[in-house]
Amino acid sequence: MSKYKTIDVWNRVFGAKQEAYDYAGRLMKKSACGNPNSDYHPTLDHIRPLSAGGCDVPENIIICHRDIPEKERGYKLTVLLGRAYSNLAVLGDHKAHGDDDEVDKELIQHSIDILETVWKQGENDPYWNARMGYAHLMADDTAAVALEYGKRWLELEPDNPEAQKLVSDCEGYLSEEPVEMYGEADWDAVEKHIEKYFGYYDYVFHESVSTGIHLDICVIPPRKDHNYYTLVTFGMGAHRMNVPEELTEKKLERAELLINLPPDWKLSEEDWQEEKWYWPIDVLKWIARIPVKDRNTWLGWGHTISSGEPFAESTKLCGAMLLNPGVFGEPSYFCTLPDGDEVNFYQLIPLYKEEMEFKLENSVDELIDKCPDEILEVINPTRLNAITDEDTIGYDLAEMDNAESHLKRIRDLHLPVDELAAYNSMAVYLRWAMERGQMSNPFLTQYRNVVETVRAGNGPDLRVFIRDKLDGKLSTQFFDRVGSGFAQWYAQDNRSNPYVYLWDYRDCALAVLKDHTWNSIEEEEAAYLLLPYTEESYQAISAILDKRLKEFLETEFEDDPELRVARAADGKPPIIPDWDGPLFCYATDRIAQKGYKIKGAKRIMPEREEWGWESGWGFFSDDDMMDDELDDEKAGFYDIRDICRIDPTVVSLLSLPYGTYMEKNETGEWVEIEDDETELMTMQLDKIEDVLSENLGEGYRIVRDNDELSPIIEWVDWVNQSENDENEEAIRVEVHFEDGTEETFEKGITLRQIWHEDVL
Repeated sequence: MSKYKTIDVWNRVFGAKQEAYDYAGRLMKKSACGNPNSDYHPTLDHIRPLSAGGCDVPENIIICHRDIPEKERGYKLTVLLGRAYSNLAVLGDHKAHGDDDEVDKELIQHSIDILETVWKQGENDPYWNARMGYAHLMADDTAAVALEYGKRWLELEPDNPEAQKLVSDCEGYLSEEPVEMYGEADWDAVEKHIEKYFGYYDYVFHESVSTGIHLDICVIPPRKDHNYYTLVTFGMGAHRMNVPEELTEKKLERAELLINLPPDWKLSEEDWQEEKWYWPIDVLKWIARIPVKDRNTWLGWGHTISSGEPFAESTKLCGAMLLNPGVFGEPSYFCTLPDGDEVNFYQLIPLYKEEMEFKLENSVDELIDKCPDEILEVINPTRLNAITDEDTIGYDLAEMDNAESHLKRIRDLHLPVDELAAYNSMAVYLRWAMERGQMSNPFLTQYRNVVETVRAGNGPDLRVFIRDKLDGKLSTQFFDRVGSGFAQWYAQDNRSNPYVYLWDYRDCALAVLKDHTWNSIEEEEAAYLLLPYTEESYQAISAILDKRLKEFLETEFEDDPELRVARAADGKPPIIPDWDGPLFCYATDRIAQKGYKIKGAKRIMPEREEWGWESGWGFFSDDDMMDDELDDEKAGFYDIRDICRIDPTVVSLLSLPYGTYMEKNETGEWVEIEDDETELMTMQLDKIEDVLSENLGEGYRIVRDNDELSPIIEWVDWVNQSENDENEEAIRVEVHFEDGTEETFEKGITLRQIWHEDVL
């Protein structure tokens, strides 16, 4: 209710008019004032409700048709509501602000939010652009945004002096704002880094006006090995982010962003007038300025950022994750500046809402494992959702090559080869791995005769074998530890290795076909399909494979389990000599070397690079479970057949599913541990494998019940329920923090690494 009469407001707003339309386009009549039964009855409404602190003053009152639902307000009413909130923010109730320059920022933002609901109708309306421009100018740190609306207003009404003044005012404000920029030496270093690792850019999207930082975007066109556009920010790294003090040694304060777009993406300035082409640039600019606008925020690997709504009408992607630009190789990850500081480069991966939620509930690594490589390399606005479309995607983490993609290239490019050529590169690699003794035990169990004939020099056509017996695919599961590790590192495009098998294979083909004329980048990239399948070609590729394997073993591969001998199995008879599963399991030296009795066994899902050779089983003695200093020097991978020789009862466990924890009871029988006991053991294993690992002190904190974080953990110790009873299980943990304090927690404490916190 208002103290004002509708007729008085009518006279103030409409004067002597007898009829008028409200801002929703509904007809009102002056004669209907005070007559609620009339179809033309006007009524009064408060812009800011009285219940929300609004005042019953003229500035807070609008006149409109009776009972207009909010959804039926229409465009005009919505714009006027936005204007009314803007005026109220500046003037206040009873013009309380007046000329004192005080502005209610909350109301200004509400005004902007209201106006944005009708941006489709408003983008070509001078008045809407004017209201958006004025509102943004009054908001904090948005003069550059206000300028864009002012320019649009001036474009629609070139002779409007108020539009000219808004543009002039915005430019004046911006000219006075300090802008962070690279120094000349730093600029040169970053530019050289971009050109060296990402490619030469032939166009730069320059900001006409900058706020906080001067942000250019380098547009790198499609090129060999990367048949897509790469857009790289240039200027974000001039700002030093407020990284937590404990992470300063990691040099994470500076960053630049990049994003990959399909080769047919339209990137002319004319095309950028359309949202469906411009939104990746808008996202880059928005995210790059987050740490500038919020000085308490920083961005780094694994961070996720949500927009709250789709980036454009043409996509449902609404968030982003930052990862290392793995497809460009590890040296591309950071640029060292002349003073020793570093600028980190992160690839921006747009995500769906469900993918964001999965990452927040689980981990970055778990989300990555669900994403095929193409999701993590090039933007596709309508791609499948890695979470909701998981079954459709059917992504196999272990898959390293598939003839389907090669067959598609042959057909799409009309290459003059038989379709059997789609299997050439896989057959060469498989033969090489067989001859080097890299096949896994499960593979040998099934195809030992094929491997033996290949090694003898009279094997079958492996192209046909792969097509008919392996379903046209190669998998890292086909190989032993060395072989699967190498395949993951090299033959599989694993986002971090600069050498990808097909690239080397293609380069070999290009050398052989040096006189061939290529009609397109796509055709040149498919050159590997034209390399003849001959012994000469095999020997040439084998030499390259041998060289890459040597690099892998020197730089990546350590602690070969085949060199770790379970001496406690000496003299004991074989139990499973014909075992056809993965050969290795995790066990402690107490068990494998000293013959301690096995007390606990847990099976976890092997890591991506371990599939094919690692069973997932871990075996622990009673003493191991209570050892606060258990690490990889006291445990490692052993032949599972030897562990079964040490304790034959283990054989009965081998087929149990991942996630199973078994423990021997007092009578020596295996029993599955669930609920609280499972939680206890899980925490103890986490303690052993994570908390007390080399990662300790790298940002781990306790998450308290109120979601506050503890100081950084320095080390932990397990304590018994009763200090007088050494036989009782340790179910509490004593945590010592870096600030010198210590606390004791019950089982199930939650940990978090502070640099993996998300930017919301």
